[in-house]
Amino acid sequence: MTRSKTGCGVVLLMTFSLLGCGSSGPSLTGPELAQKYPDKAYVQIDGVAIHYTQQGIGRPLIFVHGFLTSSYVWRNITPGLTFGNTVYTLDLMGFGFSEKPQDKTYSVDLYVEQLGKFLDHFQLTSPILVGHDVGGAIVALYTLRHPNKVRKLVLIDAPLYYSPPPLSFRLLRTRLIGNLFTGDWFLKRLLRGGVEKEERMPDSLLQTYLQPYHDDPGARTALLKFMREFTLRPLIENEIQPALTQLQVPTLVVWGDGDAYVPLDFGRRLKQDIPNSAFEVILNSGHLVQEERPEKVREVLKEFIEQ
Repeated sequence: MTRSKTGCGVVLLMTFSLLGCGSSGPSLTGPELAQKYPDKAYVQIDGVAIHYTQQGIGRPLIFVHGFLTSSYVWRNITPGLTFGNTVYTLDLMGFGFSEKPQDKTYSVDLYVEQLGKFLDHFQLTSPILVGHDVGGAIVALYTLRHPNKVRKLVLIDAPLYYSPPPLSFRLLRTRLIGNLFTGDWFLKRLLRGGVEKEERMPDSLLQTYLQPYHDDPGARTALLKFMREFTLRPLIENEIQPALTQLQVPTLVVWGDGDAYVPLDFGRRLKQDIPNSAFEVILNSGHLVQEERPEKVREVLKEFIEQ
């Protein structure tokens, strides 16, 4: 009886996931993106058009988003940090309004290289790097590889230790059937799983996050490539964890107390492993602390940046 119910549940889940799947085809090129979004700023990094925003004047402060979100996730954080800082947010390759090429390998190393070339392009020396989720892994790896180039580091709900991914992520990675789970219903489910209370992720907000998946025919293919090629575990075990105890860059670790995707214990471990670190728990929030408690996130970032 249980097995039958489980099978029916999987079939139902797959059926719902197909709703609103959107088109599939070649990704929009850099020139096509610039034409479609004339109000957006782009920079070419190794032939890939990367969307970014820039505000303020002063010390460079760079924000890197996580899985399934974009630079939009920082919209309620950055306006209060522009005094004395030049604030950059960027959309990672394959996300937001950045290019989503199907001929690139979506490896962790490539993202770290792209971040470095973004910094070099704008001649941003001694930046403060802020990363959320997989963006935290990217900025952490860049910092570990170039500790003398980073002034401060902020890690928000960052998966820097290994744990088996949730079933929803494993479904996306699965060959042959993964494309069944790139429809709007399933992506909305993943985004809503990042907050403690669903009303904090209303349909209007979900539609904004999903806009690139409707605008770009190659967006969902790029999402699958990311899920299958962005393999963190070897880097976590062989490079990140062994080096954390040697990291001397001042580091702030920020975590939602109800994070359902990256355990709060990971944040506590980072506080123990990184010698020069501080740890802030954002109460009454899940994985997307920027959506649930933006004023508190902005407060702890501002205090750390100005120290």
